[in-house]
Amino acid sequence: MGVDIWRLIAEREGWSYEFIPAGAAELDGGAVDVLLPVVAGPRLEERADVTLPFHTATMGVAAERESRLLSVMRGFVSWRFLQLVSSLSALLLVIGALVWLVERRRNEEEFHPGVLKGLGDGFWWAGVTLTTIGYGDKSPKTLLGRMIAMLWMLTGLAVSAALTAAVVTLAQPGDSGALPERFAEETVSVIADTTTARYLESAGVDTAPRPDMDGILSALQSGDVTRAAAPAPVLRHAISERGAVDFGVSETTLAPVLIAFALPEGSYLRERINRALLNALSSETGWDVLQRYNQVKE
Repeated sequence: MGVDIWRLIAEREGWSYEFIPAGAAELDGGAVDVLLPVVAGPRLEERADVTLPFHTATMGVAAERESRLLSVMRGFVSWRFLQLVSSLSALLLVIGALVWLVERRRNEEEFHPGVLKGLGDGFWWAGVTLTTIGYGDKSPKTLLGRMIAMLWMLTGLAVSAALTAAVVTLAQPGDSGALPERFAEETVSVIADTTTARYLESAGVDTAPRPDMDGILSALQSGDVTRAAAPAPVLRHAISERGAVDFGVSETTLAPVLIAFALPEGSYLRERINRALLNALSSETGWDVLQRYNQVKE
């Protein structure tokens, strides 16, 4: 994204340019005019000029990819799925018990008077009614029973939609939106003294600080840690540059940081870049660039 945004700026200003590998040392030494992209922050501003931000990046978590089937199976044996099944079963039992209590005296053929068998009949009826299957083997005959049935059918539309959404979420591979508690017992490699590192440490996650991106990815690939965390776009780019196809990045909504360009302290280009950046981001081409990158999520 940073490269494409820079190209829009350079084209607007009529600048020629050359991309070279560089870091903070080259910026401090005056070897480069612009360093991109960078995570804007107070400490960087102390040693360089930082442009207006062009993107807000949230924390990404890199981990080894697992097969889709294994990920789906893991979702269906998770504690969350057990909670979902238990809650649904309790709801079906309550609705089934209500119908059985109303129907047991006047509809004994379909709702057995006995407690265990009768509750079973009610549970079965509530389940098939929720899923809109409605086999027709059991149906309320009393006015009150039919009123309960009508309310349950209407309520069941919302329950069924919520259930479908929950199951789809559980079946999705990866840790999209992963929260720190998801890897509370794991060690996560982070770049030392960054927003990501401070956030995870404050959340009680065991971190393994490294000096740079190469360090955290080396720790991940060597098996020293099971996850690495950093701003998602930066993490994706670094993994792509390494050709580490066995690892994927899940983006969260946590630890947001601002992505910008950095210039040597006192650079005359700062104001021109800021104006060109605002013009580029408010143009149709700029919108297309932002939309294209914002849609790329694991």
